[in-house]
Amino acid sequence: MIKVAVLGLGQMGATHVEAAQASPYVSQIYGYEPDEARRNERAAELKITPLTLEEILADESIQMVDIVASNDAHVPLAKAALLAGKKVLCEKPMGVTLAEAQDLLNTKQKCNGFLQIGFELHYSRMYQIMKEWIDAGLIGRVVNVAIRYYCSEFHRANTWRSKGTGSFLISEKLSHYLDLQRWYYAGQEKPASVYSISAPKVVSYFNHRDNHQISIKFSEGGIATLNFIMYSASRYHKDPLQEMLAQQAQDGHCLSCLICGTKGVIESDVFNRRIRRWQFSMVESGLENQIVENISFTPEEDNYYFHCVKEQNLRVYELVDKGLPPDVPAEDAFETMRLCFAAEQSEDSGEIIRL
Repeated sequence: MIKVAVLGLGQMGATHVEAAQASPYVSQIYGYEPDEARRNERAAELKITPLTLEEILADESIQMVDIVASNDAHVPLAKAALLAGKKVLCEKPMGVTLAEAQDLLNTKQKCNGFLQIGFELHYSRMYQIMKEWIDAGLIGRVVNVAIRYYCSEFHRANTWRSKGTGSFLISEKLSHYLDLQRWYYAGQEKPASVYSISAPKVVSYFNHRDNHQISIKFSEGGIATLNFIMYSASRYHKDPLQEMLAQQAQDGHCLSCLICGTKGVIESDVFNRRIRRWQFSMVESGLENQIVENISFTPEEDNYYFHCVKEQNLRVYELVDKGLPPDVPAEDAFETMRLCFAAEQSEDSGEIIRL
């Protein structure tokens, strides 16, 4: 069994702690926050042992660290942990610049270390099913992946997220969906160029852009688009008479993915809790398109079907305990970060960025 240290004990850090507590491969959990009083307070709340960063890095019995700190701390913490011989699970982004992400990758390769970046959609059942259908050839060759993501502003003013600069949201939030688009084309073709645009900012207290329209051209002609707005939906206020996603589905929230192939189409819809597949057939009058699979899930299954951090972490702890390599290599995560920063460069320059 392994000992795990969670670096960063905010809301997401608590999620990582809970996953470690549920793992049969984890024997002891430690926690770190730079402020001593907060570190001790949060460790007591989460029922883990507080330690300083120096204590964690020096303790050879702590085999693994989860990095759940603010984005600017990801690379310094991950490099320090890798150089100390730790296995590392680091939340995305892999760096706040492409050069920083490359530096982290270089450190991992120099150490021959274990580094997995937290693209947990690979472990979320909704997106796994879609990938399985693609790999089984059920929709033929993928030619078009379109993702729409509209939500409310929930980063709030005067937080490290609202103070992010430039295209902060691309690497912070949208990297998940750019990673999905790469994953769905994997084995068929790779991103070749990116063009991204952004409308004038609406959320005045954001230092970064609050909307993005990203278009990707792939090497064999496939395309992908990602349309994101972070203010168009109503801010969520819990209504005890309504279930959360049912309420949000009616107030402007949208998170859907449409994958078009030469033999059919796949759709996922988070707020309607469904995954559907259409199948093409040719009849005398032309193309027919019929729904042939329709999967739904319950509110209790939400965290299993999308943004499944727990399943990701449970799997990573198992890999570390058994001495196995990451499921999603750091080199693959770096390619997603290249895509993120190319989109940012395109918005800054107004040009198509060729990869």
